[in-house]
Amino acid sequence: MRLVINAVGFQVAWWALVAGVAPGYEGAALALSAVLAVAHLRYCSPRPKRELGLAGSAWLLGLGVDSLLQAGGFINFAGASLGPLSPFWLWALWALFGLTLDASMSFLQRRHWFLSAVLGGVFGPLSYLAGAKLGAATLVVMPLNFAALAMAWAIAMPLLVWLARRTDRVADPAG
Repeated sequence: MRLVINAVGFQVAWWALVAGVAPGYEGAALALSAVLAVAHLRYCSPRPKRELGLAGSAWLLGLGVDSLLQAGGFINFAGASLGPLSPFWLWALWALFGLTLDASMSFLQRRHWFLSAVLGGVFGPLSYLAGAKLGAATLVVMPLNFAALAMAWAIAMPLLVWLARRTDRVADPAG
């Protein structure tokens, strides 16, 4: 049941964050995301410290990925940010994505890394496209832009899954 709650919570946060940027509800969406993250860690996570570490790693990776994609002109994000860095709502989204790695996305830890790369390479750009349609970003639909988004996610996704798998082994050497 916790996997379903995690998946639904992530989707609720995704919609709130992405759809909340254009009409000016970014602050409320960030607050909701914080509540969902705390609720997950408090009530659904068997190892909250570990998952908090995964969320921090995902946040850091996402900050770099999205800031570089924006600096490269592949996508332009709406919302409040610190200078050239990606906006705060994306920071929250990446951290929340990190909280799925041991829950609703944990099945990827038992699969070959190539599956994570393919899923990231396909669904990452589609997520950005959906965000652009909702007004959270400006994305010129060009093959080069989609290739950059796909490449970024085809690298980021297996890296995060690898990190989740690796930290699980460190936490439980017998596993």
